[in-house]
Amino acid sequence: MDIIIGNILSFLGGSIDFIFNIKYNEKLKILKGNLISSTLASIAFLFLKAYDGFINSIVTLLRLITIYLKDKYNKKCNLLFIGFILLYTLVFLNYSGIQTIVLFLSTMCIFIPKWMFKNMQIIRVGELLANVLAIVYNIMIFNYAVIIIKIFNIFLLSIAIIKWIKKK
Repeated sequence: MDIIIGNILSFLGGSIDFIFNIKYNEKLKILKGNLISSTLASIAFLFLKAYDGFINSIVTLLRLITIYLKDKYNKKCNLLFIGFILLYTLVFLNYSGIQTIVLFLSTMCIFIPKWMFKNMQIIRVGELLANVLAIVYNIMIFNYAVIIIKIFNIFLLSIAIIKWIKKK
């Protein structure tokens, strides 16, 4: 029953993330959608007993709030950047082999571009890589419901990136 509840919550969170990424092209609005989806993901990971994912989601929530405030007030926070990388390494406290490594790499693919750049195209390239790795991670933790959404995200991100390349 826990796996079913975890999959339902993941699907809802992934759907919200997907909708915000399609509907909006502004970083701050997309971050709001990410906050909602990360909250649902945190709860889902508890049901799936994927504690590395739970730790990762909690740090992601903190990071999203920080990025939102950093960008809104146009601040630089280099020390916080290093702090978040260190916080993300906490997933290794619940080291589960390759799944923890894949989760960490997926997170870094999305974290670094969102923190360092305001250009949505660069952020989308990082999201593309993160979604590919996230599919692998979700298969490992039996979180199948979100995989379909990740595939749609990969498809749409690829189209957005191709359009961006053609404009250059």
